[in-house]
Amino acid sequence: MHDINQLIENVRENEQIARKFFEIERCILSIGRCDQFVSTLTKEVQKQFNVPYVWVNLINEAPLSHLMESLEKTPNLRDRVMFSRRSHMVDVIKSSAKTILVNDDISKCQAIIPAVYQGVVHSLAISPLTIDGALVGLFCQADATQERYDPKLKDTFLLDQLAIKISICLSNVTAREKLEYLATRDSLTGLLNRRQLELMLDREFQRAKQEQRDLTVAFLDCDAFKSINDTLGHNCGDEVLEYIAKRLLKHVHKQGLAFRFAGDEFVFVLPGKSLNHGLQIAESLHEYLQSNPLHYKSNLVPITISYGGASVDSDRVSSYKQLLKLADERLYDYKNNRKRSVPTKVFKFLNRLK
Repeated sequence: MHDINQLIENVRENEQIARKFFEIERCILSIGRCDQFVSTLTKEVQKQFNVPYVWVNLINEAPLSHLMESLEKTPNLRDRVMFSRRSHMVDVIKSSAKTILVNDDISKCQAIIPAVYQGVVHSLAISPLTIDGALVGLFCQADATQERYDPKLKDTFLLDQLAIKISICLSNVTAREKLEYLATRDSLTGLLNRRQLELMLDREFQRAKQEQRDLTVAFLDCDAFKSINDTLGHNCGDEVLEYIAKRLLKHVHKQGLAFRFAGDEFVFVLPGKSLNHGLQIAESLHEYLQSNPLHYKSNLVPITISYGGASVDSDRVSSYKQLLKLADERLYDYKNNRKRSVPTKVFKFLNRLK
């Protein structure tokens, strides 16, 4: 009789656990954005199973690299998502396709544990996540006690099933966000594209007028870009554009947005900032690029840029299109005024290669 009662009790407990897993699956299946997916998944696991530390570890390379920018900037996900190299994940799970439990020598897992949890967790459940059969991440649960995830005592069947569902949802969400990313970004540099520039400028111009605040637009152009392409090849030209784009992002970080307009032309927009402020950023970028040539194969390729800008307060324009046009015109005025010196260093370098 005792054995039967115990069996019934075990069945009830298993049924409750299964319901909790079902509730987690129900919550994540219909989510369309990756930030919401990670947030909901980790919070639901914490709530349903009272797990103190839950996070998703994703690879920082294709096919998930496009997620890094948005997820790392989401404040409430800082301890719920991290990006690591695939090799670091493989070092921990080896070739396992199933959940592994660790409660001894946690130091070997440090590369996949968020900094805020290191030294705190003493047992881990690590579930591999895959897309098309390839490892793309880990779903991690942790506790401050060693007993919580003891590999000698715990079964991982339900965690393995959950990991499969998470992988399917992650695949759907990332595919959707990849399409959105490609629709709004320049494929080479990763900067926002011209369509996004016009949408953003239209919105910010109206806001600047309503709130009576400034709005600055600056155009940038790579000097002697055609000559670089002709002399060193288009691969070098692509690297030059990527190099400029990366430095531009660093220079406008938290102040505005950067865009690739067309070819070797870039634009950055600074809501609430003056024209003088925008030109200072452009000049700072120009000085950096001039002092730090691109390393391309065995060459150091010098890069110089020209720039021009316009702002709502300085120029009293009546539309965002006029603001953009004026900044573009000033770019070419600036370029013509310094024609004698702008590409000289670049041309001398390219002539030596001919």
